Parts: sequence; C-alpha cells; structure tokens
Amino acid sequence: SPQAAAGPELWADRELRLRICDMGGFSHFAQAVVACRGFLSFLEHGVLTPEMPEQLRIGIEDVDDERYLIGTIDAARELERFAVNRGKVLDLRSIQICLGAVQSLEQALMQFDFRNSEVRRRFDGIKYTVKKLETLAYEVDLAKKRAAAASGAAVDGQTEEPPAKRAKVEGEATAIDIKILQGIKERYDHFDSLREQTYKRSRDVLKNAKNAIFALQRDDFKKADTMLSQCAKDAGSIFKEIIARSPSLRSGAFGAALEELVEALGYRAFRRETRLLGRSDLQEASGLPFSFTLPEYLGGVMDLTGEVGRLAVRSASRGRAACGDVERCLACVDTVYSGLQELPHLPATLGKKMATLKVTLTKIEGILYELALLSKGGLSVRAPAPGADPDWQQGGGKGDGKGGSKGGKGKGGKSVVS
Repeated sequence: SPQAAAGPELWADRELRLRICDMGGFSHFAQAVVACRGFLSFLEHGVLTPEMPEQLRIGIEDVDDERYLIGTIDAARELERFAVNRGKVLDLRSIQICLGAVQSLEQALMQFDFRNSEVRRRFDGIKYTVKKLETLAYEVDLAKKRAAAASGAAVDGQTEEPPAKRAKVEGEATAIDIKILQGIKERYDHFDSLREQTYKRSRDVLKNAKNAIFALQRDDFKKADTMLSQCAKDAGSIFKEIIARSPSLRSGAFGAALEELVEALGYRAFRRETRLLGRSDLQEASGLPFSFTLPEYLGGVMDLTGEVGRLAVRSASRGRAACGDVERCLACVDTVYSGLQELPHLPATLGKKMATLKVTLTKIEGILYELALLSKGGLSVRAPAPGADPDWQQGGGKGDGKGGSKGGKGKGGKSVVS
C-alpha cells in the first residue's frame, strides 16, 4: 500500500500524502486496478461497481472517489471490447447485458454535476460506448434472423422488444450498485461547494496581491504592506478552513493566488533591499501559517521577472544615470533564468513561462546596450541654452548659403557634437 511505502511520518500530512501519490504515479495505478476489478466482477457476478479496496484509498475522499469513478468508466469501456468479441459468435444475450450495464452506469453518472476535469472528459466518452453497443446488438440480432431465414427455421409471429429496451431490463437490476454511487454523489456535491468557496475567496487574495504590486510600482510601500498583510490573513483562513481538509483544491485558484503573493513579496524585497528572496526568506516575510510549495515559489519568482523588466524600462527613461539600476534588474532576471536552467525538471505548468522569461532577459540586455551607446563614446546632440543665440530659431539666416546640415558659415549651425 502507499501508506506502508511512504511511512507514518509522511503519511500523517494530508497535503504531502497527496503530492507523494501524484508524483509516484499512484493515481493511474489505482484507476487501472479499479477498472480491472470492475470488469472481472462483471464477468463473475454481473456487478460493474464493486467496493474499492482499502489498500487503494489514500484517505482523501474526493481524490479516492474520483479515481473510483474513472476506473469504473474504464471498466465500462472494456465491456465494449468484450461485446465485440462476443459478437463474433453472434452471442446476442451477452451483448445485450453489456449494453444494459453501460446504459445504467450512464444514467447514474448523469445525476452528477461534473466540472471540467478528467472525470468529465471520461464521462463524455460513455455515450459513444452506448452507441457502439446498440449498433452491435442491432447488427447481431439482424444477422441471427437472416441466418434463421436462410436455414428455413420457423419464425414465430411474436414481435420482440427492441434490443436496447430488453437489455435495460436484464442489466439494470444488478450491474450497478446504486448505494455506492449515491454516497459518492453526496460527497462530490459537498466537495463542489467547497471548490466554489475556494474560487471566490481566492480571488480576493489574488486581487490584493496585484494591487500591492501596482502600489509598489508607484512607490507606495505603505499601501503595499497593508495589501500584503490582508493577503496573508485571507490565505491563512482559506487554508485552515478548506485546503487543510481538501488538499486537492490547492492546485487551482488558490495556488494561482499564492503565486501572485510570492511575486508581490519578491517585488517588495527587490524594491526595498535590491535582493532576490530565497524560498525560506520569502516564507518568513509572508507571515503565512503554512508553507509555499516549490512550484508556487518558482512560479511567483518567474512572474517577478516581468515586473523587474518593467522597472528597468521605466528606469531607462532617466538616461545614463539609470545604468546602475538597469544592471541590478538584469542581475535579478539573469539569476532566475540561470538557476532554472540548472534544474533537472520543471513542472509542466511552469515550462511555458521560460520563453517569456528569456524575452524579458533579452529586452533588458538591449536596454543596457542602448545606454552604453550614450555613456561610452557614442554620439549625443545637445542644443545651446535657450536665449544664448538669437539666431537659433531662425536657422542661420546670416550664413552664406552653404550651411546645410553641417552648419556652413552661418550662425544657425551651432549644434554641438560630442
């Protein structure tokens, strides 16, 4: 079992337990075992939904229920293959029983309000399995009648029920354990309400973190500190009331809000102390009662480089005097980029941010190049002070006509080139 493999100390932390199982590929293993057990139970007892073994449970109900539903849907897909093989020998009754079982499962799962998730995508495929089995039942039934007519067998005058309707009567009663699915539905509805609360409350954290960044861009550190303090308070309450009990909800809106909070905290430290905070220092600065995950920290730091890049662009408007500030911005972005390049693996959600990070790095390097042209041997043109030459506005009216762009001998060509 995964509990024995992880050990009691790691297993006691529900969030860490979920991450260990996900990273170890236990989800796919559990789904495959549930599908295999469901298919075997159907062949032996006619029941497609046996109980989930305790060894496959990790103690987080919404995750266990999702794996059970996906495994059961996969078992139904196996019935399609089984029916095709039975169709080779014109075993109409077996095909009808399979059809009835899958139709019953489809009707039961239609009572769920699935969100966009892996379960929803798998459930959408059930209708194609039903259609395939209905087609098989019709074709095999027609083939048997043709064979009977060709052999001269007597055909009674009674009208048979359609295969699909007859299959429902034969398969509905025992193929699906309604009590199991009803319990899963009740837990799923409760989990769905928690998810809605998480989305709504996480938006406040995200909004305050963004406003803190905007305040820092305006050098309003007092307002930024107020916003960040509110972020920590709201995030802590969400974690205590919801995420601690349902850790699978952390990876959605709540995780995105925490990434934004990491970005805001990192930007404040860069503006105030001109340094890039490590994970432990940023954790201490946040004041949160729980720890940032590594993907949350990396995602926030990668987004931070965008704000540092904007700071470099604004600083460059001061001209040569901004070289030092822009160089510090470049050092920050280059440190993040170089550090990420050394990692053996990046989470899938962070890989797409690398291209944007490199664009930011290249842009700051270009800004430094342009500033270098102004400060190290490049050309710069400056006009005389206003009023120093009364003919400046007249364009050299007293010249001999040979002034042009080089000034000629007229007084209008007194631009100073250095």
